[in-house]
Amino acid sequence: KIISVLMVITIPIILYGFNFDSITFDKGLYKEEFSKYNTYNNLESDDVEKINDEVLDYLKNGKNNNLIKNDFFNEREKQHLLDVRSLVQGVLLIYYFSITLFLLSTIMLFLLMDFNFRAIFKKLSIILIFGSLLAFLGAGLAYLPSSLNFDFAFDAFHKTFFSPGTYLFNPEFEGIVVLYPENLFSDLLVRMIFGIIFSSGMLFFVSITLFFIFFKRNFPNFPKN
Repeated sequence: KIISVLMVITIPIILYGFNFDSITFDKGLYKEEFSKYNTYNNLESDDVEKINDEVLDYLKNGKNNNLIKNDFFNEREKQHLLDVRSLVQGVLLIYYFSITLFLLSTIMLFLLMDFNFRAIFKKLSIILIFGSLLAFLGAGLAYLPSSLNFDFAFDAFHKTFFSPGTYLFNPEFEGIVVLYPENLFSDLLVRMIFGIIFSSGMLFFVSITLFFIFFKRNFPNFPKN
């Protein structure tokens, strides 16, 4: 039971992590956003895509406490990107750890249930059903505050994870907020939430379909009218 509960909990984390990873580092998506918010014209003297590529690579692969090596950003912006990198890599670490934990738990399930494949697949189906429902519910709850008042949610997020005064920038002389306007993050968040809703919905549909296919004969036959 403990392993089953643990696996149910890891499923939403895996779905959230997968969507966070795939959307945050989707360079094609950023091109769409830069066109949408006129970033190319606002920063016409800079190579916007090259700067963004370097930022994404830094956030995912940067090590130690090294600041990003790009003259587009001033020291305060570089320090903020360092803070963002720590947060992003922390999220990815939890994501990768959850995948590993789920796989190890699956192996434990096989061992504890003496490789009774029918019972194991039934248990896994139930785990996936509850895990996908939990992920779906969490995504729905996250969508409400972000859709009703994104400014409030955005500000609350920064106050929670960053030190005061380290995340407010002047677009007149600090390019980070011109490169990444607030509306861009709103779009990314919405895509992540709908990605989670879609992936958890698909996982629920597949899981419950397999459950009924493999164990149909365990259910009573209802009389036909």
